[in-house]
Amino acid sequence: MGRSTSSGTAGIWEIAQRIGRARDPRRWLPSSAVLSITFALGLGLALAWPARLAAAEPQLRALSPTAQLNIETPPNEKPYQVHLHFLRSNERRHDLFFSSLHAVGGGYLGVGADQNYTLAAVARAEVVWLVDIDGDVVDWHKIYSALIPQAATPAALLTFLSGHRDPEVKEALAARWDSAEAGRLWPIYLRYRGYLMNHLSGERQIVQRGMASTWLSNQALYDHVRKLMLERRVVARVGDLHGERTMLGIAAAAQAAGIAVRTVYISNVEQWFHYSPQFRRNIQALPHDAGSLVLRTLARGELNFPDQDRWHFSVQTLDDFIGRMEAPQNPLQSVRGLMPAMQQAKQPGTRGISWIGPVQASPPLPRGWLLFPPLRP
Repeated sequence: MGRSTSSGTAGIWEIAQRIGRARDPRRWLPSSAVLSITFALGLGLALAWPARLAAAEPQLRALSPTAQLNIETPPNEKPYQVHLHFLRSNERRHDLFFSSLHAVGGGYLGVGADQNYTLAAVARAEVVWLVDIDGDVVDWHKIYSALIPQAATPAALLTFLSGHRDPEVKEALAARWDSAEAGRLWPIYLRYRGYLMNHLSGERQIVQRGMASTWLSNQALYDHVRKLMLERRVVARVGDLHGERTMLGIAAAAQAAGIAVRTVYISNVEQWFHYSPQFRRNIQALPHDAGSLVLRTLARGELNFPDQDRWHFSVQTLDDFIGRMEAPQNPLQSVRGLMPAMQQAKQPGTRGISWIGPVQASPPLPRGWLLFPPLRP
């Protein structure tokens, strides 16, 4: 994966890339060198990030009409009847993912709410697929896809939620969706606009390590999200990671469009399930390469947490994740099986984040089972 560097930070970013490939520098450097490089990286990243994110927004790779159609083909599944609607994230330190995620490009697959926009923008994703078992979360992605193209700045977006521009909101919904869908989304907008106005106003103020670090506090990140929305490259679907339609539909859509999924953000949902055969099949079906990443969070007392958060953040290569789940002996059954690796896969001077798996090709895995029919009728 190519990454441009300014002359003042090229040496640091070269070291960062090498560490990114090895994930654990203790394997090939003495401890004193690790500490020196970690300090240099921390200082260099803190100085370089604001300038890098403020750089000119690169052009998205053009999609053919067929590819554009393909990315929107994944089907919905039946939404769950949930008691709590997580229309906002309770994770605060997504900036910890940035150094691994920066400009990986390709396709982005994520669960949850608008935190995905921050991560997809840092990744400079070309296409974004968002899934959730909660229909209200997915509906708000649809509302965002109508409003964001009409708002050139985060401040302008917030005015749409103020209650003073309701006629324009209706027009934006009607411009993006057909009349039936726009009419269905309207009461959902009314139900949550005050709640999300407060949330998004807070997101505009977030600064971490001297950097405006959300899609609403950083105009460069917002610009990328808006470009994706304008080109209709954000596709939200009601779907289950264990389901038999949506995830496989996304995999097929990415494959047909010639897009490698480079980022899979699964938040903390793994805490609620074991890795079923269908989940493993869904993950393995995603077209990807050696640089594809899985981003997750986990709240367990055995793991360390960053300042201002109660979640441990972890980055794992997708190949490593698949390899562990498909291991012939002691295959990974749940995220708890990854905790020893999370405890070990840290770097000196860091807290609250771990890296699992080298960014390099893993041995090819058998894919014959992907040709089988769905596991259940």
